[in-house]
Amino acid sequence: MRRTLLFLAGLVLASPADQSVAQPRRVHPTAENAALAEANAHARRQPDTFQDATTLYAYQSGALYQLDANPNYVTALLLEPGERLTTIAAGDTSRWQVTEASAEGESQARTIVLVKPQAAGLRTNIVLATDRRTYLIEAVSHAGEVYTPQVAWTYAPAAAASAPGTSIDALNLSYRIRTVRGRQPAWMPSRVFDDGQRTWVEFPEASAAADLPPLFVITADGAELVNYRIQGRRYMVDRIFDVAELRLGSHAQTVVRLERNPVDPPRRAPHHGGRP
Repeated sequence: MRRTLLFLAGLVLASPADQSVAQPRRVHPTAENAALAEANAHARRQPDTFQDATTLYAYQSGALYQLDANPNYVTALLLEPGERLTTIAAGDTSRWQVTEASAEGESQARTIVLVKPQAAGLRTNIVLATDRRTYLIEAVSHAGEVYTPQVAWTYAPAAAASAPGTSIDALNLSYRIRTVRGRQPAWMPSRVFDDGQRTWVEFPEASAAADLPPLFVITADGAELVNYRIQGRRYMVDRIFDVAELRLGSHAQTVVRLERNPVDPPRRAPHHGGRP
Protein backbone atom coordinates (compact mmCIF):
# COMPACT_ATOMS: atom_id res chain seq x y z
CA MET A 1 0.00 0.00 0.00
CA ARG A 2 1.33 3.43 -0.95
CA ARG A 3 2.09 5.70 2.00
CA THR A 4 0.20 8.98 1.94
CA LEU A 5 2.25 12.00 2.98
CA LEU A 6 0.92 15.44 3.73
CA PHE A 7 3.25 18.38 3.24
CA LEU A 8 2.46 21.45 5.27
CA ALA A 9 4.74 24.43 5.81
CA GLY A 10 7.80 22.37 5.11
CA LEU A 11 6.86 19.65 7.66
CA VAL A 12 6.24 16.01 6.71
CA LEU A 13 3.23 14.55 8.53
CA ALA A 14 2.23 10.90 8.40
CA SER A 15 -1.34 10.06 7.57
CA PRO A 16 -3.57 8.42 10.24
CA ALA A 17 -3.02 5.07 8.51
CA ASP A 18 0.67 5.29 9.39
CA GLN A 19 0.08 6.07 13.09
CA SER A 20 -0.91 2.58 14.08
CA VAL A 21 2.54 1.80 15.55
CA ALA A 22 2.25 1.19 19.31
CA GLN A 23 3.78 3.96 21.41
CA PRO A 24 5.89 3.08 24.50
CA ARG A 25 3.94 3.35 27.73
CA ARG A 26 5.02 6.02 30.17
CA VAL A 27 4.71 5.91 33.89
CA HIS A 28 2.07 8.34 35.09
CA PRO A 29 3.71 11.53 36.39
CA THR A 30 1.91 11.12 39.71
CA ALA A 31 3.51 7.71 40.18
CA GLU A 32 6.94 9.10 39.27
CA ASN A 33 6.60 11.91 41.81
CA ALA A 34 5.48 9.49 44.51
CA ALA A 35 8.45 7.23 43.82
CA LEU A 36 10.89 10.16 44.03
CA ALA A 37 9.32 11.44 47.24
CA GLU A 38 9.56 7.99 48.79
CA ALA A 39 13.21 7.60 47.74
CA ASN A 40 14.13 11.01 49.16
CA ALA A 41 12.32 10.32 52.41
CA HIS A 42 14.22 7.05 52.77
CA ALA A 43 17.54 8.84 52.10
CA ARG A 44 17.04 11.54 54.75
CA ARG A 45 19.15 11.09 57.87
CA GLN A 46 18.54 12.20 61.44
CA PRO A 47 21.42 13.63 63.51
CA ASP A 48 23.56 10.95 65.11
CA THR A 49 24.26 13.06 68.20
CA PHE A 50 24.91 16.62 69.38
CA GLN A 51 28.10 18.05 70.87
CA ASP A 52 27.48 21.50 72.31
CA ALA A 53 26.26 23.57 69.34
CA THR A 54 27.43 21.04 66.73
CA THR A 55 24.97 18.72 65.01
CA LEU A 56 26.74 15.47 64.13
CA TYR A 57 25.68 13.20 61.29
CA ALA A 58 27.13 9.78 60.55
CA TYR A 59 28.26 10.15 56.93
CA GLN A 60 26.84 7.77 54.35
CA SER A 61 27.19 8.12 50.59
CA GLY A 62 23.92 9.13 48.92
CA ALA A 63 22.21 10.25 52.14
CA LEU A 64 20.36 13.55 52.52
CA TYR A 65 21.26 15.78 55.48
CA GLN A 66 18.89 18.38 56.91
CA LEU A 67 20.05 21.94 57.54
CA ASP A 68 17.83 24.32 59.54
CA ALA A 69 18.94 27.83 58.62
CA ASN A 70 17.82 31.33 59.57
CA PRO A 71 18.17 34.70 57.79
CA ASN A 72 19.47 36.25 61.03
CA TYR A 73 22.24 33.69 61.56
CA VAL A 74 25.07 31.93 59.73
CA THR A 75 25.44 28.15 59.75
CA ALA A 76 28.88 26.56 59.46
CA LEU A 77 29.36 23.19 57.74
CA LEU A 78 32.62 21.59 58.88
CA LEU A 79 34.33 19.15 56.53
CA GLU A 80 36.87 16.60 57.71
CA PRO A 81 40.26 18.17 58.48
CA GLY A 82 42.43 17.99 55.37
CA GLU A 83 39.41 17.46 53.09
CA ARG A 84 39.52 19.76 50.05
CA LEU A 85 36.37 21.25 48.50
CA THR A 86 36.34 20.96 44.70
CA THR A 87 32.79 22.03 43.79
CA ILE A 88 30.05 23.88 45.65
CA ALA A 89 26.55 24.35 44.22
CA ALA A 90 23.11 25.42 45.45
CA GLY A 91 19.71 25.20 43.81
CA ASP A 92 18.76 28.77 44.72
CA THR A 93 21.81 31.01 44.47
CA SER A 94 19.87 34.29 44.40
CA ARG A 95 18.35 33.95 47.88
CA TRP A 96 20.95 31.76 49.58
CA GLN A 97 24.54 32.75 50.34
CA VAL A 98 26.85 29.73 50.28
CA THR A 99 30.54 30.59 50.65
CA GLU A 100 33.75 28.72 51.37
CA ALA A 101 36.10 29.54 54.23
CA SER A 102 38.92 27.75 56.00
CA ALA A 103 40.39 27.45 59.47
CA GLU A 104 44.08 26.81 59.90
CA GLY A 105 45.13 24.21 62.47
CA GLU A 106 48.56 23.13 63.60
CA SER A 107 48.27 19.89 61.63
CA GLN A 108 45.82 20.38 58.75
CA ALA A 109 43.57 23.12 57.40
CA ARG A 110 39.83 22.56 57.72
CA THR A 111 37.36 23.66 55.06
CA ILE A 112 34.22 25.41 56.31
CA VAL A 113 31.14 26.18 54.22
CA LEU A 114 29.04 29.13 55.46
CA VAL A 115 25.30 29.11 54.66
CA LYS A 116 22.84 32.01 55.13
CA PRO A 117 19.38 32.51 53.58
CA GLN A 118 17.99 35.97 52.82
CA ALA A 119 14.47 35.24 54.09
CA ALA A 120 12.46 32.74 56.10
CA GLY A 121 10.30 30.09 54.46
CA LEU A 122 12.83 29.16 51.76
CA ARG A 123 13.95 25.71 50.68
CA THR A 124 16.87 24.64 48.50
CA ASN A 125 19.51 21.94 48.17
CA ILE A 126 23.28 22.26 48.46
CA VAL A 127 25.84 19.89 46.97
CA LEU A 128 29.41 19.81 48.25
CA ALA A 129 31.89 17.76 46.21
CA THR A 130 35.30 17.19 47.78
CA ASP A 131 38.41 15.14 47.06
CA ARG A 132 37.03 12.46 49.42
CA ARG A 133 33.23 12.36 49.14
CA THR A 134 30.00 14.18 48.16
CA TYR A 135 27.57 15.77 50.62
CA LEU A 136 23.88 16.19 49.73
CA ILE A 137 22.15 18.79 51.90
CA GLU A 138 18.54 19.98 52.08
CA ALA A 139 18.36 23.48 53.53
CA VAL A 140 15.24 25.05 55.06
CA SER A 141 15.07 28.61 56.44
CA HIS A 142 13.03 29.39 59.56
CA ALA A 143 11.79 32.51 61.29
CA GLY A 144 12.45 33.38 64.92
CA GLU A 145 15.57 31.95 66.56
CA VAL A 146 15.50 28.39 65.25
CA TYR A 147 18.69 27.47 63.39
CA THR A 148 21.61 25.02 63.30
CA PRO A 149 24.82 26.81 64.35
CA GLN A 150 27.23 24.14 63.13
CA VAL A 151 27.14 20.79 61.30
CA ALA A 152 29.86 18.14 61.15
CA TRP A 153 30.10 14.48 60.18
CA THR A 154 31.61 11.34 61.64
CA TYR A 155 33.05 8.68 59.35
CA ALA A 156 33.13 4.90 59.50
CA PRO A 157 36.45 3.18 60.29
CA ALA A 158 36.45 1.52 56.87
CA ALA A 159 36.86 4.97 55.31
CA ALA A 160 40.18 5.36 57.10
CA ALA A 161 41.51 2.06 55.82
CA SER A 162 42.33 3.41 52.38
CA ALA A 163 43.80 0.22 50.96
CA PRO A 164 41.71 -0.96 47.97
CA GLY A 165 39.37 -3.80 48.86
CA THR A 166 39.71 -3.32 52.62
CA SER A 167 36.40 -3.92 54.41
CA ILE A 168 35.43 -3.45 58.02
CA ASP A 169 35.36 -7.24 58.41
CA ALA A 170 39.11 -7.29 57.73
CA LEU A 171 39.87 -4.79 60.50
CA ASN A 172 41.03 -5.78 63.96
CA LEU A 173 39.01 -3.74 66.45
CA SER A 174 40.19 -5.65 69.52
CA TYR A 175 42.01 -3.00 71.54
CA ARG A 176 41.85 -2.09 75.21
CA ILE A 177 41.96 1.66 75.89
CA ARG A 178 42.49 2.75 79.50
CA THR A 179 43.91 5.62 81.50
CA VAL A 180 46.89 4.45 83.58
CA ARG A 181 47.99 7.84 84.94
CA GLY A 182 46.01 10.98 85.70
CA ARG A 183 42.35 11.64 84.98
CA GLN A 184 40.57 10.48 81.86
CA PRO A 185 41.32 13.19 79.27
CA ALA A 186 38.93 14.86 76.86
CA TRP A 187 41.04 13.44 74.01
CA MET A 188 40.54 9.84 75.19
CA PRO A 189 40.55 7.75 71.95
CA SER A 190 37.11 6.53 70.91
CA ARG A 191 38.58 3.45 69.16
CA VAL A 192 41.76 1.89 67.83
CA PHE A 193 41.94 -0.57 64.91
CA ASP A 194 44.39 -2.08 62.41
CA ASP A 195 44.34 -3.91 59.09
CA GLY A 196 47.30 -6.17 59.85
CA GLN A 197 49.84 -3.67 58.51
CA ARG A 198 48.80 -0.25 59.76
CA THR A 199 47.13 1.06 62.91
CA TRP A 200 44.64 3.90 63.34
CA VAL A 201 43.95 5.76 66.59
CA GLU A 202 40.68 7.71 66.43
CA PHE A 203 39.92 10.65 68.72
CA PRO A 204 36.56 12.27 69.60
CA GLU A 205 35.09 14.94 67.35
CA ALA A 206 35.53 17.61 70.02
CA SER A 207 39.30 17.05 70.26
CA ALA A 208 41.44 19.90 68.99
CA ALA A 209 44.52 18.94 67.01
CA ALA A 210 46.66 21.17 69.22
CA ASP A 211 45.68 19.16 72.31
CA LEU A 212 46.38 15.70 70.90
CA PRO A 213 49.25 13.84 72.57
CA PRO A 214 52.32 12.14 71.04
CA LEU A 215 52.27 8.35 70.63
CA PHE A 216 54.88 6.03 72.14
CA VAL A 217 55.25 2.31 71.41
CA ILE A 218 56.21 0.30 74.48
CA THR A 219 58.87 -2.36 73.89
CA ALA A 220 61.26 -4.39 76.07
CA ASP A 221 63.73 -1.50 75.73
CA GLY A 222 61.27 1.11 76.96
CA ALA A 223 59.10 3.78 75.31
CA GLU A 224 59.82 4.65 71.69
CA LEU A 225 58.34 7.74 70.06
CA VAL A 226 56.85 6.71 66.70
CA ASN A 227 56.02 8.63 63.55
CA TYR A 228 52.43 8.86 62.42
CA ARG A 229 50.31 10.75 59.93
CA ILE A 230 47.24 12.75 60.94
CA GLN A 231 44.09 11.94 58.96
CA GLY A 232 41.37 14.18 60.30
CA ARG A 233 40.76 12.99 63.86
CA ARG A 234 42.95 9.90 63.45
CA TYR A 235 46.60 8.97 63.74
CA MET A 236 47.73 6.51 61.09
CA VAL A 237 50.80 4.47 62.08
CA ASP A 238 52.62 2.40 59.45
CA ARG A 239 53.15 -0.51 61.81
CA ILE A 240 51.45 -2.84 64.29
CA PHE A 241 52.17 -2.63 68.01
CA ASP A 242 51.14 -4.72 71.01
CA VAL A 243 51.27 -1.90 73.56
CA ALA A 244 51.45 1.85 73.05
CA GLU A 245 50.83 4.93 75.16
CA LEU A 246 49.56 8.43 74.54
CA ARG A 247 51.34 10.83 76.89
CA LEU A 248 50.60 14.49 77.51
CA GLY A 249 52.02 16.84 80.11
CA SER A 250 55.27 17.06 82.02
CA HIS A 251 54.68 17.35 85.78
CA ALA A 252 51.10 16.02 86.08
CA GLN A 253 51.35 13.74 83.06
CA THR A 254 48.30 11.99 81.62
CA VAL A 255 48.96 8.54 80.14
CA VAL A 256 46.47 6.45 78.14
CA ARG A 257 47.51 2.91 77.26
CA LEU A 258 46.49 1.08 74.07
CA GLU A 259 46.74 -2.72 74.10
CA ARG A 260 46.21 -4.88 71.02
CA ASN A 261 44.25 -8.13 71.43
CA PRO A 262 44.31 -7.87 75.23
CA VAL A 263 44.16 -11.07 77.24
CA ASP A 264 42.85 -10.83 80.77
CA PRO A 265 45.20 -12.51 83.28
CA PRO A 266 43.86 -15.82 84.68
CA ARG A 267 42.12 -15.56 87.99
CA ARG A 268 43.84 -17.20 90.92
CA ALA A 269 41.92 -19.80 92.87
CA PRO A 270 40.84 -18.62 96.32
CA HIS A 271 43.28 -19.59 99.08
CA HIS A 272 41.63 -21.27 102.09
CA GLY A 273 44.76 -21.76 104.17
CA GLY A 274 46.88 -24.84 104.73
CA ARG A 275 49.11 -26.59 102.23
CA PRO A 276 47.69 -28.04 99.00
